Amino acid sequence: MPDLIIREMEAQDEYFVATCSHENESDEIDASAQVRRRQFEILRSEGGVFKVAILDGEHIGFAYGIPIEWCSFGPLGQSLMVIPCLHVSKEATSHGAGRALIAAVEQAAQASERAGVTITAYQDLSDAEWFMPASFFKPLGYSPVGVRGQTVLLWKPFSSNATPPHFLQPHYVFEPIEGVVVVDLFWNAFCLTSVIEARRVREVCQEFGGAVQLREYCAEDRDILLQYQISRAIYVNGEETEWGHEAPKDGIRDAINRALSAATR
Repeated sequence: MPDLIIREMEAQDEYFVATCSHENESDEIDASAQVRRRQFEILRSEGGVFKVAILDGEHIGFAYGIPIEWCSFGPLGQSLMVIPCLHVSKEATSHGAGRALIAAVEQAAQASERAGVTITAYQDLSDAEWFMPASFFKPLGYSPVGVRGQTVLLWKPFSSNATPPHFLQPHYVFEPIEGVVVVDLFWNAFCLTSVIEARRVREVCQEFGGAVQLREYCAEDRDILLQYQISRAIYVNGEETEWGHEAPKDGIRDAINRALSAATR
């Protein structure tokens, strides 16, 4: 029988978790993973847990448990633990690692006297889009408390006194600066793709010199998150631009050039 181990993240697990299993793939990922490692330390000091799954000595998955008061992803609420991400490698999905990881986070949440656990999941996904499917979590006792299109907010209360969480309510009003293109970057230090995206936005904006003004809003700053309720987004002169994955440099560059062209008409 395969030997499945679920444990709290140790030093030898950090690279696997910080790179979201993308070990030794690029310098960009490795550099961004260092930002995440620093954020992990902060979150651990505030009660966060980082569970790792190991099968026959190999890393195959992980799950996070973040106190809702410190989770830059949202949702908003009180006394709950958030599971913002669960990852299990495709080759190991038949060994029960996903269920075991969720159970480990739940146990940690109960031990820290959290009132329940909440998860932002997704429904009606294609195989290519598979990520945090609601259909996986519902049989584990999670029920919906909110739906936005394909996004489903789930929770599993531990007591009748628990208060349901709610989605972030994004609030963004563009404030132009005369004579320049403004890039408003909302990002967080927890998500690898967000850290990578932020690095790319900074680098591209620098290419344009004084023609572009970059304004950053980091959701790890709780006041900023509560004010704007946006965990991750890119606005170029008030127009949101997104790709569903890390923004490519060419895409960011094109969006800025279009804004520059529009300004000269």
